[in-house]
Amino acid sequence: MIEEKIEYWHNPIVPDIELSKASFQRFEFDQHIHLDYHIGVVTKGGQKYQHKGTSYQLDKGFISTLNPDEAHNGQSTQAQGYQANVMSIPVDYVNQIANELYINEQFFSSPLCWAPDLHLAFSHLHKILTSPQTQQTRLSIETHLLALTTELFERFGAVHTLAPTRHALSQQQLGNIKSQFHDELHREFKLDDLAVATGLSKFQFLRQFKAATGMTPHAYLKRIRLEYAKKALIKGKPIIDIAQQVGFYDQSHLNKAFKSAFLITPSHFQKRVL
Repeated sequence: MIEEKIEYWHNPIVPDIELSKASFQRFEFDQHIHLDYHIGVVTKGGQKYQHKGTSYQLDKGFISTLNPDEAHNGQSTQAQGYQANVMSIPVDYVNQIANELYINEQFFSSPLCWAPDLHLAFSHLHKILTSPQTQQTRLSIETHLLALTTELFERFGAVHTLAPTRHALSQQQLGNIKSQFHDELHREFKLDDLAVATGLSKFQFLRQFKAATGMTPHAYLKRIRLEYAKKALIKGKPIIDIAQQVGFYDQSHLNKAFKSAFLITPSHFQKRVL
């Protein structure tokens, strides 16, 4: 039998975001509303709910996108119950994104969306934000949160208005940012600082950097850190020293990222090349 419970978190890097994990079998939500946007996925079983007179079923691969002040309920679709992860995003945060995307009204057009890729991205971000001792940097968390929320509204939000011409990220600015990454691998970069240096909002900077490079700033920085780590391994440097020099918290953090990128651990790679 599944224990009926809800656990809550607030991550200090994004303290306004409320996170929860729920396990239910017999418990049913009565009609209720939220003050914030509630984004959720099921990780086991399924949930069904009524929203504006229509029935919806939240299964794996779907994302629940509930606007503030919209009444709904909730119960399990199966006798064995269900488990769900939820992220509560404040209206002020969403309004910033909507302004950047030129959305007239900040709301989701449907309370349920089929998006297996975003289901995976949401689950990954939720796991990072609820880990007891997360090893993710501020840049990583801010980037993942902005990217996920922006993508959700671009796909499932209201109709865009015509965007006016805005300052674009120049090649010189892009080169300066890349140089900072290469020259200060050990530094913890902040999305706000990178954006301010280019005269863009953090939303504009994130989108334009990705458009120019094909990668988010965090993904780009992580990759060059791994490339420099590989070169240092070839020179025979101690792995624990390499981790610190290229900006990873510790050796285990480097091990995980290195194996994910190259399908081999740093120690095994070093043994193969020395």
